[in-house]
Amino acid sequence: MFILPFLSGTLSILSPFLGMLMVMYFSAKALGPALVSPQRVLFLFFVMPITVLLIDGQRGNTALLASDAIFGVGLVAYVFLLTLRRNQVLSEALLAGILVIIAYSLARMYIYQPALKAAYEEGMAMIQTQMPGFIDEEYMQITSRLWQLVMPAFWGIGQIFALFLGFVIFHRTIHIPLEAANIKFSVFYNLLILASLPLYLFEHTRIIFVNTLFLLCTVPLIQGFFLAWELLSRVVSNNIIKSIIMLIVSIYAFIPLTLIGFADSWMSSTKTRGGNTA
Repeated sequence: MFILPFLSGTLSILSPFLGMLMVMYFSAKALGPALVSPQRVLFLFFVMPITVLLIDGQRGNTALLASDAIFGVGLVAYVFLLTLRRNQVLSEALLAGILVIIAYSLARMYIYQPALKAAYEEGMAMIQTQMPGFIDEEYMQITSRLWQLVMPAFWGIGQIFALFLGFVIFHRTIHIPLEAANIKFSVFYNLLILASLPLYLFEHTRIIFVNTLFLLCTVPLIQGFFLAWELLSRVVSNNIIKSIIMLIVSIYAFIPLTLIGFADSWMSSTKTRGGNTA
């Protein structure tokens, strides 16, 4: 069993997304010891990323990969378990893990800016080489500027999605049903979204504002999705049909879902906090 955290750490260097799924599964399988001592249970996770960082950390790409594994996966799992041990509420543990991903994604944007820029330019050069006839120069310039603006947020959003999938796996592994009514997050989280709005007023902080807003809005999007799922369940009983409908809604109406989740958090602030206990 304890080989899983080592494998999770190794996999996280190659793919933080898959590494997150594996470490969340392991955390559920070893839930008793993990709640007693999260640092002891997850110790082996950090062995390979730290070793890689010490051996080849001078190279920007290697340092970025190791850092993503340490802070974008391992630290997230540790904070998740630590919060769950203290509060015994799964949704609050999920929120704590998401906050770690958001904080690291913003720090990553500045600490590893040269490596991220080099990776982006290499990818664009590859596209231009392989598909020169399909690329309009003016369109590419606009797309390039937009992508460079939001690229840090997209990495974080991917990791938040991975954490949420891991959260679903966690629920299934410990045999606690994941009910839509329990996906309720603290109303104080909305204050973080409101607090980020003044960043738009200053030109040199607008890139921070865009990435911060995108990352922060994932939480109300999740809450809005589950509220819509709960309402849809009153009309449609077939899970396959509900999944198809919600997939379409998520693609074409993710902004209304986010606003619904944001509003639901305010409206639920006077009610009992949501979330199953572990």
